[in-house]
Amino acid sequence: MLDQVFDHYRKASESTIQMQQDLFKKWMNQWPAPESASDTAWAEQAQSYQKRWVEGVTEAMNKHREQLDAQYKAGINAIEEAFRVTEAKTPEDYRRMTEDLWRKSFETLKSSAETQARDFQGMVEKWFELMPKPKA
Repeated sequence: MLDQVFDHYRKASESTIQMQQDLFKKWMNQWPAPESASDTAWAEQAQSYQKRWVEGVTEAMNKHREQLDAQYKAGINAIEEAFRVTEAKTPEDYRRMTEDLWRKSFETLKSSAETQARDFQGMVEKWFELMPKPKA
């Protein structure tokens, strides 16, 4: 059962990363190129954008690190609880402990996915704020 949980979590993480990469590629393709090499206004905009982008990426990476720490802690707790299931004295204890482990595992997975989605949404909103506004 744990293999399925980890497999589903791995697939969800991979699809999230792929979606982020695809979004970033599409977003970067929309960034305008300078009209001339001496376009100082464009260079200033690019430097300003670069500074804000670095700040956003740094913030996103720090949040990602925090999420990984929380996920590792949850994984360690799940392993410890899985080993405690073997200490069950009766079939009823075994069933109860297994159900508790299952519930906690899926709550952790759900919470982690919700946090990742919320953080990703916030990051995308910040990136859209950085995008140049179309000239009317």
